[in-house]
Amino acid sequence: MHDLELVNLADESLLPCQVTTQTDDETYELRVNRAGASPIRIHSSIDFEDAFRQLRAELEQRNLLLLCNRYRRDAFVSSMSRQMSEGLSCYLVVAGEPVSPELLVDSLGPALRRDVVIAEEASKFINEWIAGFDD
Repeated sequence: MHDLELVNLADESLLPCQVTTQTDDETYELRVNRAGASPIRIHSSIDFEDAFRQLRAELEQRNLLLLCNRYRRDAFVSSMSRQMSEGLSCYLVVAGEPVSPELLVDSLGPALRRDVVIAEEASKFINEWIAGFDD
């Protein structure tokens, strides 16, 4: 279980929550529990990374962000990290620099509010990071 926080985008208030992972090698589940609210349960038959993508969309629809490494602006999931961790690890990348094994982190590790962004902004950052290697 990971003790994390959700941020309400309407007023930037922080909501404590617990995120749990569960798998039976056929289904990967992410579950977000918070006081006074129904749990959010996301299932994937692919891996946890697929569940993270679904969860992010669900949370953004509810005007929430989960303050974890996977939802940071600079979080990148490579096919190798995804395969080795079933989607529970990601790299934190630096503009102009290649992926560094020292920056492989737990996707559900806590992250600061200033580093966590909506999916569209994260995608833009990662696409620009990748494009920086085409020059």
